[in-house]
Amino acid sequence: MPRYFRELSIIALLTGIGVAFSLFSGLAPLPWAEPELAPGEIQLVDARALDVLWVDARSEDDFNADHIPEAILLNDDYWETGIVELMGAWLMNPRTIIVYCGSESCGTSKRIADRLREALPDAEIYSLKGGWDAWVQ
Repeated sequence: MPRYFRELSIIALLTGIGVAFSLFSGLAPLPWAEPELAPGEIQLVDARALDVLWVDARSEDDFNADHIPEAILLNDDYWETGIVELMGAWLMNPRTIIVYCGSESCGTSKRIADRLREALPDAEIYSLKGGWDAWVQ
């Protein structure tokens, strides 16, 4: 019995060392840490690697001042005209749709992305983490 206890103790010690190393070296996320991305979000670096349709959920003034090239304006104020334009573009060339608003704290892109998921259930739709601020940095 002492031999099994010693081997079990060694295995438990090595497992504990491995877990501690993974957690504190950054190889594994801390169990209490918030996830980096919320469900339905995508980071800019990943979005740039895809062929996407950009949807700008900011105000018309912000859109007219500057926007991602070929983005479609689609917010609550311009839902009817924007959704027609987006559906036309998506049906001609189905691809991932990414919605962005002004910043990470802006919730408009998530709300518009949710509405789009209802309107286009077959589309792959994300909101851009960091929004327009991430694009211009």
